[in-house]
Amino acid sequence: MDLTTDSLLLALAMNHRLHSSLAPDEVSAAFLDDDRDVPLIVADHVFGTSPPTGLLLFIAEAAAAGVTHARLALHHPSLPHTTPPVDKGDRLKVGRHTAPIVLHSGSHQVAVVLLGAEANVEVIACRDTVFRPVTVGTPAEALRRLRLLVMEGLSLIESIEVPAAWREGPWRDWQEELSLSHPISRLIPSVADARAIYAALDIHERMRTVLAPATVDPPAFGDLLSRLHPAAADYIMAVATMKG
Repeated sequence: MDLTTDSLLLALAMNHRLHSSLAPDEVSAAFLDDDRDVPLIVADHVFGTSPPTGLLLFIAEAAAAGVTHARLALHHPSLPHTTPPVDKGDRLKVGRHTAPIVLHSGSHQVAVVLLGAEANVEVIACRDTVFRPVTVGTPAEALRRLRLLVMEGLSLIESIEVPAAWREGPWRDWQEELSLSHPISRLIPSVADARAIYAALDIHERMRTVLAPATVDPPAFGDLLSRLHPAAADYIMAVATMKG
């Protein structure tokens, strides 16, 4: 989950600066106070910066080039959160990354950002394509859907026989964290999302090994999982994009 969480926080940092909702020093301090390195751009094949480039300088250059926001794309066969086409030599590393960040100029996708080890960041060129979101709404809407599905899952595991790994899962912890607030990172734009997002990340991490959730027996539980994972991913994506 660490790489996905770090990518989420990087997307949030970019969006805060692109929206001017946090001062530069607050963005840097958010990483340091969380015992995380401030990401460093080590390769830039799009905007012409001269790596290694500091995160804040890179975001300023990207904004000057027309970037309006960053979007987090969670890779999984059952999720519709796709990345734009890239050159053949880059397809494997983009496809294998669990949580690429896509930079947008309005609805147009203009670059792919990959966070790697030691907070090193690579910016990769992509084909200029239009992104049409499928189901993502505001964080509040997405959180409501996710909370209802966790409650449905709790009801199912108490009434039917499900695989042990899922029966013993932290359903009640998820329910609690989706209902309470506890600020963890100042990069998370809403206090209401500051604790719930980590429950959603945990759900996504547990679902990453389930390639076809709808095939999990019993069918009623498989159907629940096939709706739970997209709901968690939608919520994570909505928070990362700081959608109103």
